[in-house]
Amino acid sequence: MAASGIGASDVIAATVAGAGCGLTLLWALALGTFFKYVLSEGVARWQLASGMTAIEGWARYLPRWVLILFAGYLALWAIAVGGALISGCGMAIENLTHGAVPRSWGGFAHAILAFGLVFVAPASAFSRVMKPLIVLMFVSVVLCAALTFSQPLEVLKGLLVPSIPADGSSHVLSLLGGIGGSLTLLSYNYLLRDAGKVNPSDLRTVRQDLSIAYLFTAIFGLSVMLIAHRVFHATGIAITDREAVSRMAGQLASLTGPAGFYIYSVGFWAAVMASLFGVWQTIPRVFVDSYCLLRRLPKDEREAAMHIPSPPYRAALAFMALASVPFAIIDRPLLVVVSFTILGSLFIPFLAATLLYLNNRVAWETGVPRNSAITNILLGLVMLLFVIVAVVEIARLAGP
Repeated sequence: MAASGIGASDVIAATVAGAGCGLTLLWALALGTFFKYVLSEGVARWQLASGMTAIEGWARYLPRWVLILFAGYLALWAIAVGGALISGCGMAIENLTHGAVPRSWGGFAHAILAFGLVFVAPASAFSRVMKPLIVLMFVSVVLCAALTFSQPLEVLKGLLVPSIPADGSSHVLSLLGGIGGSLTLLSYNYLLRDAGKVNPSDLRTVRQDLSIAYLFTAIFGLSVMLIAHRVFHATGIAITDREAVSRMAGQLASLTGPAGFYIYSVGFWAAVMASLFGVWQTIPRVFVDSYCLLRRLPKDEREAAMHIPSPPYRAALAFMALASVPFAIIDRPLLVVVSFTILGSLFIPFLAATLLYLNNRVAWETGVPRNSAITNILLGLVMLLFVIVAVVEIARLAGP
């Protein structure tokens, strides 16, 4: 769950925010990660109580146009996430090889590799690939943050005192939308089914799983922001599309020695690869679920279509892979990734609103608790925060 949610979007969003705003937006990253826990717990609790995925709940209890609009958004999001991941993989391999492998060809090669692995490999092989990538991404980035750590009082202030600097509202949206995933939160429904955690008695274990996943996510994201602050913001160096990753790695080498370059470079590559594999393995199921429900197929046909060999699953995987290829040659990788995180952030208040309805108004008698008053307040705050940030950004764009 954590590896699917962490990827190019998290690393780039946190890097750009740390480079542009320093430590002032640490609160947004921490708050965004906590909100993702609340949303994921609500999605899981709905499934344990009803036996349905969130998408099945929308299809049964909400107007049909909600599912139709979501399907359109899903297609746009899939194109954007494919572009972000391929751009991130291209930047990672170009940096790691000192330019020997160009970003465009590197991104294209990673797309082929990920497509082939997900298309033919069994779940056990997929797990064996993911585990070392997760270890690499976490240990390397946290180690770099520890080696460059400074200004502990400023870090505490950035975490505990919310503020939005001038031109910082888009960074807030990017952090809230990118850190810990956006639409990928829905993939937890299918991961639970794969793991056999489908009974109300599994709620405690599920909450423990999610707590670990989002603690991992928060530490990773905060580490990236601390590194970006030290490398870019504190030194007054501007971040650019072509040099975002290479400049970060190069500056780390100047601060910590040559090892710093490779520690960070390998960690960044592992992060985007883990996310690429995770997203392309789980999001096709979201496509298939939506497709089957829009066609009103019976339950047994929907379940059969969820498996990787099915034509709908492979068609969704092929769509994600092919839609990502043009982004490998676009010369603005940072813009691609940050634009995706902002697009992804739009899904968060929508999910919060549907959980307020499903987990309060739909009857169930399984022993799984409904939303508590605190949970309802937090879901309302999720929606309110996005409205406030959006208004601030619109006002900035409309100003002189």
